[in-house]
Amino acid sequence: MKKIAPDIYVSTTYPGVNVGFIILPAGVIAVDAPTLPQDAHDWKQQIEETAGRPILYVVLTDAHPDRLLSAGLLEAPIVACRAAYERAVAYTDGFWRGVIDGWARRYPQAADGLSETRIVLPEVMFSNRLTLHKGGADMTVWRVAGGAPGSAWIRLRQRNVLFAGDLLVTENHPFMSAAPDTKAWLNTLKSIRRPSFFDTIIVPGRGPLCDHSAAKSLGEYITLARRRARSLVGQTGMDKATAVADLSPLFPIPEGENSLVQRRIKAGLDRLCEELETQ
Repeated sequence: MKKIAPDIYVSTTYPGVNVGFIILPAGVIAVDAPTLPQDAHDWKQQIEETAGRPILYVVLTDAHPDRLLSAGLLEAPIVACRAAYERAVAYTDGFWRGVIDGWARRYPQAADGLSETRIVLPEVMFSNRLTLHKGGADMTVWRVAGGAPGSAWIRLRQRNVLFAGDLLVTENHPFMSAAPDTKAWLNTLKSIRRPSFFDTIIVPGRGPLCDHSAAKSLGEYITLARRRARSLVGQTGMDKATAVADLSPLFPIPEGENSLVQRRIKAGLDRLCEELETQ
C-alpha cells in the first residue's frame, strides 16, 4: 500500500486490478476491489486500520469480472455506471464458474475462497456522473469512453490524482473484448495528454502508477490493433496469428501467462473486427 496524496492510498500489488481508497471526514470511498477473496479481506482490514473509519462505498471503474468478483467482501454499497451494471447483470452462472475456475488454476491456494464467492451487484447507479455527498466531502464519479461499457474515472483535481480504471493500463495488454467504441476510447486517452493532466498522478486499472505520458503508449497499441483489425476485415491476406504477433511485444507478458494474454489479444481483435464492420 502506498500513500500518493493526502488521504489517498493505492495498492498495485494484488493480482488482478489496482485498488485504492480515499479517506473523507466521516468514512472511506474504496475504488475497485482486489480480485481474490483473501486479498479483498486483507484490503478491507488495511483500509479500516489506516483510516479508522468505515467504508461508505465501493466505486467500480467498470464491471470487469476481476473487479466485481470480490467487491461484495468490502461490505459496502457498490457504485457503478448503469451500463456497467447492465453488463454485470448479464453475466451467467456458467460465465462466473469459468471466471472462478480460471483464477483457481492460476492461484490454487485461493481455490477454497473462490469456491465460496458470492457475487454482489452494484446497487447505486448513474448514467453520466454521480456526486457522493455522504462522508463529509463531495466526490464525483464520471462516466468516460473507455475499454468497457460504463467505464468511469474519479478525478481529484485539487490533489492531482486520477483513478483511471482500465481506460489506461501500464505494462499490461489492455482488455479490448468489451470495448464499445475504440475511437472514442482513443479520444479519451488523447485528452489525458493535455497540459491539465501534466502534474497528475494516474492510478491505472492495472500496472504501475504513471503520468499522462502512459496514454501515448496505450493509444499507439489500440491504433495498431485497429489497423490490423481493418486488414483482417478487408481480407488483405493478413491472418489473425500475424496480427497477434505484431501486438504481443508491445507490452510485457508475465511468465506463464503467454496463452492467457494471446487469448486476450485475439478476443480484442475479434471485437475490433465487429466494430469496424459496422462502421
